[in-house]
Amino acid sequence: MRTITQVFRGILFALVVGGAAFGDVIEKQLVEIGSISDEEVVVVQRKYTRKLWRHELTPIGFGGLPFGTVRRTLFGGAGYTLHFNDWLGWEALNFVYTKTFFSTFTDDINNNKLTGANQVDIKPDFQKLLFFLTTGVVLTPFYGKLSSLSRWIAYTEPFVSLGFGISKTETDSYVAVAPGIGLRVFYREWFSMKIEFRDYIYNEKAIDRVTSAPRTLLRHNYAVMGSLSFWLPKMP
Repeated sequence: MRTITQVFRGILFALVVGGAAFGDVIEKQLVEIGSISDEEVVVVQRKYTRKLWRHELTPIGFGGLPFGTVRRTLFGGAGYTLHFNDWLGWEALNFVYTKTFFSTFTDDINNNKLTGANQVDIKPDFQKLLFFLTTGVVLTPFYGKLSSLSRWIAYTEPFVSLGFGISKTETDSYVAVAPGIGLRVFYREWFSMKIEFRDYIYNEKAIDRVTSAPRTLLRHNYAVMGSLSFWLPKMP
């Protein structure tokens, strides 16, 4: 049987040999790192920019309601947000002008009914949207960085928003609530892009086209929008 001393010597030898091999690997990695040119080294900052009492101006934005079967709506908008700190902001103004088109979906169904079938025409009552005007709060719980092709670093901020305001249609005005989520990407500390999803919700007054009785419908307007923003004052 091997003695305890022999076992201990074997373990010590293995550690020494393994440590030497590991040291050779580290030396090779250091040599490889030292051969990288300065132009290929990207320094990732812990914090890219600050938002304390800064103004986010959003002069242009485009989007629409992509999930409508009967009604198709395109958006064009602008907004202004005052950020109190890095995680809380007040969206003082969010204006969205809308252009609504109606598809031939229901007409195609009504015109192609089975001959002799006792089928009532489909008559959805959709009012054309004119604009949304809201104000609300924006919360940015955390931020992060994305790397594309191991070269370009994108500084990103997911955020949630909750707005209140007016929804204007061709026949009436309604109080609307607009919860939303989005993602902000900084290209410069003074310039960013954001993509957001919002649901403009309101109770719409309508007339039943079959019974002619007044009714109230809860409208959900699932909107997707992309926009560009400029930040003031510019950080030094």
